[in-house]
Amino acid sequence: MSKAGSSGVNNRQNFPPNPNNRFQKSGSEAVYEVKETKSCVIYRVDMPGCPVSDLVYWVDGKNVHFFADEPAMPEYDHEGRKYGGTMVFNTEFYEVKGAKAKILNGVLWITVPKIPGKHIKLNVIEKMVNVKITRDDVV
Repeated sequence: MSKAGSSGVNNRQNFPPNPNNRFQKSGSEAVYEVKETKSCVIYRVDMPGCPVSDLVYWVDGKNVHFFADEPAMPEYDHEGRKYGGTMVFNTEFYEVKGAKAKILNGVLWITVPKIPGKHIKLNVIEKMVNVKITRDDVV
C-alpha cells in the first residue's frame, strides 16, 4: 500500500513530530546551529524558499550581515518571508574578512575561518537588538 498522500498518522511512533514543526520528522529543531571545527566556525541558518541569487552578505569589521527574501507568490496570496541578521565575531580569534556564505536547498551556510594558533571556546549569546538595517543600506 502506498503511503504517498497519507497523513502519516500511523507512523508517529517511528517519527515523532517536532513540536515546532509537525511536518519535520528528524534533525535539529533549532532555526540555526553553530558548529566549531579546528579551522573554522560554521553557522547553519534555515531560510526556506530563498533562492541562491537573492543572498546578500557582507563583512563590516567584526560583523557578518546577511539578507535573503523568499519570492512572493501572489497566486497563493503569499508575500514571501524576509530573512536577515548579523553575527558578531571576536577578531582576535576569527578571520572575519575571510567569511563565506552560500545558500543550499534553503539553508544558509556561513563559514568563518579561525586565526591559526589561536584557541577560543565558542560561546553563542543570542541578543535581540532593535536596529533597522535594510537592503537599502547595502552599498
